[in-house]
Amino acid sequence: MSLGRSSCGSEVMMLDDQAIAVDDRPPGTIDNINVTQSSRVHIGPKFVSITQNVDKTKVVKDLPFHLYIWDVAKSMNKSEKMCCVAALLVLVVCVFLVIYFTVIVKNVEKEIESPHEWFIDKEMWLAIKRNYTEKNDDFNPLRLVIIAHTVSQECFNFKDCAAELRTIQSYFLKNYQYDIPYNFLIGNDGRVYEGRGWNIVGAHTFTYNRCSMGLAFIGDYREGLPAYSKVSQLQQERAQMLFKQGVELGYLHPDFLVVGAMDLQITYSPGANLYKAIQTWPQYDHENVYYNRSCEEVQKMFRDKELKSTTTI
Repeated sequence: MSLGRSSCGSEVMMLDDQAIAVDDRPPGTIDNINVTQSSRVHIGPKFVSITQNVDKTKVVKDLPFHLYIWDVAKSMNKSEKMCCVAALLVLVVCVFLVIYFTVIVKNVEKEIESPHEWFIDKEMWLAIKRNYTEKNDDFNPLRLVIIAHTVSQECFNFKDCAAELRTIQSYFLKNYQYDIPYNFLIGNDGRVYEGRGWNIVGAHTFTYNRCSMGLAFIGDYREGLPAYSKVSQLQQERAQMLFKQGVELGYLHPDFLVVGAMDLQITYSPGANLYKAIQTWPQYDHENVYYNRSCEEVQKMFRDKELKSTTTI
């Protein structure tokens, strides 16, 4: 083998009596090399340092959920594990609170929902005990029922209504030094709550307390307000049940009359919504015979009518 130079200026290598051109151009440069699954690389006469980015990807197929979680946990660093533990604790607390308020608390409310279907006496709503000395004996059986409203918060279950009764009682004891003024109250849940009770003089309507029974509906029934209470059919039915009880016990006259507090004095009570409702009751006094009369005058008027009726017969 020998070397020569061609006419073009290129070197020529003789191999087996044949001329082979040898490229004497300067070598090119290599910018990037993609190497796959190679640990040692040798390029030409030089050793070249190669920077290699290796991605290790583990393909998981059909791995059970608990093994997948375990595998993920092993790949976490300490701070990531602490964050996961904290998140798990928060989740457990949230689940517990949801169960507590949706199941446990509701069950407790059901247990104390109501000791009676419709009539709740003073002991049931935990009233402060009071001794009453003034009674309606001189006017029994009563011929007048006066309807009012409490102008207070509404209540739609036994627990809330019992609390509202205690609030009303405490208000009058603190500010007026006397007990809850009404004989009975009806909650928005439709239950009748005992106030002063039967045959006890109330403090609801000046001049008429001695000869009437005061019945208040819990709430504010003035229709001009942005939000006002609306009397329900159940409340009205329970009022009639209370009237029936009073007649049977001898505390209400069979021919008793019903009026609103506004029929006897200047007041917005019992509120327009409730007032419209009681005007449809069979006992409502459309003639307003009690207006501007004392208890004694009304009693005498009814006795004279009964005497006249007996004489006619």
